[in-house]
Amino acid sequence: MAYRDIVVYLDAGSDSAARVHTAINIAAKHQARLIGVDVSTKEALEGESRDHALAIEDEFKTAVQEAGLDFQYHAARPEAHTAGQLFSHCADLLVATQPHPDHRHLSNSVVPKDILVTAGVPMLVLPTGWTGEDALGEQVVIAWNFSRESTRAVHDAMPILKAARKVFLFVFARNYSDKNADVQEIRSHLEHHGVTAALAGWRDTGQTDFTSALFAGLDRESADLIVCGAYGHSPFFEDIFGGATHDLLNNISMPVLMSH
Repeated sequence: MAYRDIVVYLDAGSDSAARVHTAINIAAKHQARLIGVDVSTKEALEGESRDHALAIEDEFKTAVQEAGLDFQYHAARPEAHTAGQLFSHCADLLVATQPHPDHRHLSNSVVPKDILVTAGVPMLVLPTGWTGEDALGEQVVIAWNFSRESTRAVHDAMPILKAARKVFLFVFARNYSDKNADVQEIRSHLEHHGVTAALAGWRDTGQTDFTSALFAGLDRESADLIVCGAYGHSPFFEDIFGGATHDLLNNISMPVLMSH
């Protein structure tokens, strides 16, 4: 698998320029076409944000042309609410930013969360305040739990995993051991794709939750990207992970590549 079409969402918020910069870097690395989708609201065309909103198309086109990339631009209707209306289905990767608390009104509210769980396409969610200058995909942590969603995430992230300098396999389970057959199976599967993964498991003793354990591990591994499944409103998500997807989408320090 390779990323051939990448969608980046555009708006008049302060995080848009860094988001485009990051998407351009990924598209250039994978020789992909970059598709800019303007998801501005009607409010974005009023007041202080109006000039920024009107300049979105020109600024996007100038940036991708300077990078020498193949590209497309689409302006979604302000009332758009489905993945199809936001041009998300015909893509290999979506790039968005977690909602900025001061700029939520400028961008369609279905991005990123609702589109993430309906488009069927992996999404890279950047943290608010991301500058686009930090490394991304050099040291990757896979948050693995043997589910359909985490399986999908691993395969969707394979182009990034294969190019990473280090990959860590994080497993949070009551019976965790490096020697467990299921742990060795996913490690072997990654190796068959040319990905060497170091094990970074955590035995669940009930004293901490999945997200806390994951971020404690990230501090040790100096990771720059999390790869994980995105869970909707299912008993598994609610009872076992207790809101892990919500927590990761709202973290403020780490890019996350999610698949549903």
